[in-house]
Amino acid sequence: MAAVILAAPPVSASAGAPGVTVVANHLDNPRGLSFDRAGRLYIAEAGHGGSVCLGAGPEGPQCAGRTGAVSVLWHGHLRTVVDHLASVAAPDGTAAEGMVAVSAHRGRVYGQMALHSAVVPPDAPSGAVVRALRHQLGRTLAISRNGSWSVVASTGNVDYRWTDHHKYLQPDQFPDANPNAITTVGRTHYVADAGANLIAKVDARGHVSTLTYLQVPRGSATDAVPTCVAPAPDGSLYVGELLGGSYEPGHARVWRIVNGHATVKWRGFTGIQGCGFDRRGNFYVTQFQTNGMFGPDPAGAVVRITPSGHRTVLGAGSLFLPSGFAYHDGAVYVSNWSTMPAHNSGGPTGQVVRIHVG
Repeated sequence: MAAVILAAPPVSASAGAPGVTVVANHLDNPRGLSFDRAGRLYIAEAGHGGSVCLGAGPEGPQCAGRTGAVSVLWHGHLRTVVDHLASVAAPDGTAAEGMVAVSAHRGRVYGQMALHSAVVPPDAPSGAVVRALRHQLGRTLAISRNGSWSVVASTGNVDYRWTDHHKYLQPDQFPDANPNAITTVGRTHYVADAGANLIAKVDARGHVSTLTYLQVPRGSATDAVPTCVAPAPDGSLYVGELLGGSYEPGHARVWRIVNGHATVKWRGFTGIQGCGFDRRGNFYVTQFQTNGMFGPDPAGAVVRITPSGHRTVLGAGSLFLPSGFAYHDGAVYVSNWSTMPAHNSGGPTGQVVRIHVG
């Protein structure tokens, strides 16, 4: 399934729940979040597309521009780290794909671009925007604080070729690739690819390999759609998925991966988009649409799962189409209204919210 971000009908942004604070507003389709050691919060902004229209994509007309960015929030001040990144979105700027994930690790910052180069039509108009799409989509980037960046790996393109060689796994959808999340462990990056249904491993030299492919039960209506990956305290990786083989609520799963072997850890979630651990070993997932994916209700939530498996819902009433997740200093941070552009004609815009958890 290539596209994992949907637009929803405009809904009032005034609803709120105790303990939820907006820490950044007017963001441009905010997605993945990551803190560095100093407490800086890096934010992936997928942008709002642009004026170069490419025809119909999986979710409708798609227009492109260089409106993606990575921002950083530090002591209440928001600034742009890198901008003019490739972005593809609906004509109204919603539901963008572009810079979708960040990983701050050991003084370095990495970013993950969605999709892959083959989504650009061969007859796309020439120019800087289309060149940017072809050279940036699907790439894992190393980002410097002075605004420059370099390509670490062509992760989305490698995943796309892998699915082309494994069409039998998903014959109605492969070849496909859409990287959606990145985490860094040591000198290795792990990327959750929602289109290829796999976790990719990017080594220190930029070599991309498939760590594991996530299966769904035989006869399932759809695929797994892994959307987040997080290192666990015990050294394993935990992965959340959007669908888990069904469009009905409650079918998304959390996987645990050890040495490339994946087993289902927990079931019963809906539309997972972000995930991670806190300092006590609790695991969190953001549910993009709690009451069912692809419906008109944008209400989302965060679910905390203790090591024993007990679940608590957080942020209900304040979270709408939430996506990225990060934990820092007794609070979780979530990208809210994650499919909305920074300018939305009076409607909701992208946010980051803070939820105190102790």
